[in-house]
Amino acid sequence: MEKSKGGIFYGWWIVVACTLIMATFFTLLLSCISLFVVPITEDLGISRSAFGTFSTIMSILGMILSPIAGKILATKDTRMIMSVSLLIGVLGYAALSFVNNVVLLYVLAVVIGFGSAFSTTVPIAIVLTRWFVKGRGTAMSITFAGSSIGAMILSPIISSLIAGYGWRMTFRFLGLGMLIVIVPLVFFIIRSKPEDKGLVALGADEVPAQSGNEAAAPAQFGLPLSQLQKKPVFWIYVVGIFVMLLTMGAMYHMAAHVTALPGQGAEVAARFVSIYSFIAIFGKLIMGAVFDKFGVKAGILLGTVSMGLCFVFLLIANSFALLLVVALFYGLGSAHGTIFPPTLTSRLFGTKYYGETFGFVNAFASLSMAVNNLVMAAAYDATGTYTLAWIFGLVAAVAATVLLFISVGGAKKLAESEASV
Repeated sequence: MEKSKGGIFYGWWIVVACTLIMATFFTLLLSCISLFVVPITEDLGISRSAFGTFSTIMSILGMILSPIAGKILATKDTRMIMSVSLLIGVLGYAALSFVNNVVLLYVLAVVIGFGSAFSTTVPIAIVLTRWFVKGRGTAMSITFAGSSIGAMILSPIISSLIAGYGWRMTFRFLGLGMLIVIVPLVFFIIRSKPEDKGLVALGADEVPAQSGNEAAAPAQFGLPLSQLQKKPVFWIYVVGIFVMLLTMGAMYHMAAHVTALPGQGAEVAARFVSIYSFIAIFGKLIMGAVFDKFGVKAGILLGTVSMGLCFVFLLIANSFALLLVVALFYGLGSAHGTIFPPTLTSRLFGTKYYGETFGFVNAFASLSMAVNNLVMAAAYDATGTYTLAWIFGLVAAVAATVLLFISVGGAKKLAESEASV
């Protein structure tokens, strides 16, 4: 088979399609759903907690379905599953325009959550892992940066649409746009594996030589999930991912913290959020490049140290200048939320059984994302300040560094022992 048929390697077109999924469907469910809170709750006469349950249902469903999706996608036609699932999710999203009670809202949360589980994070990571050996970290980082880019571009557009046409028509406009553009794009561009195009993965015919990549395993190394679950190192890694993603709870509370600081306020908080969101776009690209060029430990340290320093400066920031430092470290470190799980899983435990392995890991990542907000909110409620929450985040970043570094060494030994059998 050919490495490429000339011109741009087809895998990069896969990256374009996946990036657009993250920039639209994924972003509309995660970042931009907050723009609908006020108009929907006021129109339907429901509490914000009742509306917030919509996102909670999708998170829980993602946690449950991730292992199932990983197992199915490992052996079935990924393109067809992604296309049909995205179609279901987009139709469910458009159907939100007809919601007139919380029961229908929650039913659609299940429909959309199902579509998301089989068309976003897990299948995208599986497809990119198949298409890239060389440059995998870069491909992942570009793709997952789509969520930050999408949030930056779509947020003002959605706000204008809601103001001009109302929240119901806005859901219809966005759903129709994805139905016309994104769904066909996935069907016609995505291919499950390079062999479907008569190609091989980028870098598959090259000798692995990633500087500092102490845990780089042969591409086809890997144990079935049932066997990995019997290895302590695998559980240390899973716990490390869970603990690290707890730090992302800061995302839900930093604006409130900045608003309450003396001399700052809501306008400063909004500017602060815009700045770290902009930096996060480049943070994901930088983290992917670091993984590819300097290896696993360097990539881990970029994420954990940056997040640790973010919490240190949150504890002492009392001026806008120090808040800019917070934005810098959060923008760089928060990239771990999307880059760590897919990239580290393939680097540490190989790609032979990547689908089912990553699906299982992503379930714990989803669980962490579902509770991290609640943990930091509880810390605030108990003390009336965010001091305890930021200390918790700092401790989590340090603990995650230790756990993930132990995982790197253990995974290397596991790969060597399997290779010698």
